[in-house]
Amino acid sequence: MTMKEALLIHKLTIHQESLRDMEAFAQTTRIPLRLFDGKGNLSWESRYFGKKINFCKLVQFNGGSPKACSKIHQESLRESLRWGEAILSKCCYFVMQIVSPILDRGKAAGYLVASPFLLIHPSELQPEELLAVCRGKSLRKHTVERILRSIPVLKDDEVKGAAQRLFELADRLSNPDLGDLLKVRDAQILQGKIADQIRDLKDFDWELTPDSLSKLFHDREKEIVTKIRLGDRSGAKEILYQLLAIILVQYLEDFELLKVSILELLIILSRAAVEAGAKIEEMLGMRYAFVTELSKIRDQEELCLWIVKVLEKMTDQIYQTRNARNYQRLKRAMDFIEAHCGEPLTVERVAREVFLSPSRLSHIIKDELGMTLIDYLSKMRIEKAKALLSNEEVSIAQIAQDVGFSDQSYFTKVFKKIEGCTPRSYRLSLSQAAPILKQPTASAF
Repeated sequence: MTMKEALLIHKLTIHQESLRDMEAFAQTTRIPLRLFDGKGNLSWESRYFGKKINFCKLVQFNGGSPKACSKIHQESLRESLRWGEAILSKCCYFVMQIVSPILDRGKAAGYLVASPFLLIHPSELQPEELLAVCRGKSLRKHTVERILRSIPVLKDDEVKGAAQRLFELADRLSNPDLGDLLKVRDAQILQGKIADQIRDLKDFDWELTPDSLSKLFHDREKEIVTKIRLGDRSGAKEILYQLLAIILVQYLEDFELLKVSILELLIILSRAAVEAGAKIEEMLGMRYAFVTELSKIRDQEELCLWIVKVLEKMTDQIYQTRNARNYQRLKRAMDFIEAHCGEPLTVERVAREVFLSPSRLSHIIKDELGMTLIDYLSKMRIEKAKALLSNEEVSIAQIAQDVGFSDQSYFTKVFKKIEGCTPRSYRLSLSQAAPILKQPTASAF
């Protein structure tokens, strides 16, 4: 057997496996499935379309055309490429579809369409919606209703699961895979998170003066160092989005200054990683590689994605080298504090929960977080208080009690020490903030 013949057999084997997987998708999700090439020509369809009567044939009988369907598919394909994910959209009338692209070396070579299905039961449709389907060839209403009953009705979580499976099928059919599309999706998600943070910044401080941004950056910098020391990747990421928002607000129009600020942030993160237990020689090597990578980045979107990946690599390095036993105990202590911060807490009570002596727990927290347990508890309570202060119907005295302060004046003193303003001033700044409208987003999974 020649190498060429072996490769051909291998491709046919993979193709047959993909066909079985596509048929299995249609059977388990109950959603009919079709495969189209890059020009919109049908390459394969599940058994549903072989039935004598189905919704798609009904629509075509009633004046619909395959070209109209192809146009709708192509529009969803463009949205899928734009957002980097399988896209949920309306197919025709009230019927839904999920579309996922198939790529060949980064370019669209075809697409999968999972349709038809409904998001509500046919009995919940409005009379005029049914009437719209019946027009044209004077179809009887009971015929349309009978065919509609054969269309699967999916819940939200079922749609999300189907979209994920469809994307995985498309990934297997792509050459080499949908890695480029995943980068698009990651970029869209990140840009959305940063946009939300920028909106929140403007809600809190409409003027966004250099002084207020500098103070906010300094506060968030201390928080991300704490999260990195704790090994809390998700918490560190959330703060990183805030830091990126602050930097972008300041230097959006000057990309070189933006890169300098990101470099300064990189130094802060790497220093925190070393303090958290990462080996200094390995971090220095990583930092050198990161600086080299940074010099090659040419746009803001790539820059933001890059610094998030850097944070992930650093937290991975920390987890690999730190004292795993101390980490688990510390994490358990932090989780307990977060869950019970509204109750009277002492070092002794927290220590009992993690089976450590109070002095040992205090020592671990000081080493890992750079603050005392009481300071960490106060900070946690103030964070919860900030979220509650947005509800003006709840009094400040009640909020103080809810987050664990028995005395309102002491709550005000601690709040001002941490946030630089009183709870009343903080609430006032929230109520006076100008409203920011969210941009509409596509329905993507």
